Amino acid sequence: MTANATLSPVPVTGPGAQVVAALLRRGDHIVLVQEQREGKEMWSVPGGGVERGELLTEALVREVKEETGLNLTAVGPLAYLVNTTTDRYPSTVVLTFDCAEWDGEIAVHDPDGKVTSAVLLPLDEVRVVLASSTATRPEIEPLLDYLDGLSAGRVWSYRDDLPIE
Repeated sequence: MTANATLSPVPVTGPGAQVVAALLRRGDHIVLVQEQREGKEMWSVPGGGVERGELLTEALVREVKEETGLNLTAVGPLAYLVNTTTDRYPSTVVLTFDCAEWDGEIAVHDPDGKVTSAVLLPLDEVRVVLASSTATRPEIEPLLDYLDGLSAGRVWSYRDDLPIE
């Protein structure tokens, strides 16, 4: 091996995590959730892990209900996919769906106790809130790009929160 050759990381064995997220739209408004993570409050779109035996769409409906109190009546198209890997969460795939068909009133019922509030905000305010969020780069960067109409259907890849081009 030459002195400037780099080693590829050794793959972690075992299953990765599947996560779903919903970009809940109502006209030019978007639903955001505020959650507590590692002692920090951050803003993002509702979503969470797919449980064993659950279909992606079932997990999305469940997560939206738990985190926002809203009833997702139809799962919209896949907006984008994020593939991340970190020491804590190896081989994670996050699928974000663009959903406009939902009803009900916002009322948080998060069994994990992480989501503290949910709000429906105008798109321009959503951009400001997300840009200042302490959520991870893979959570915010693709979402802001998608909202600007630049990345429909894109696959984003991050290793330790750094983009892989």
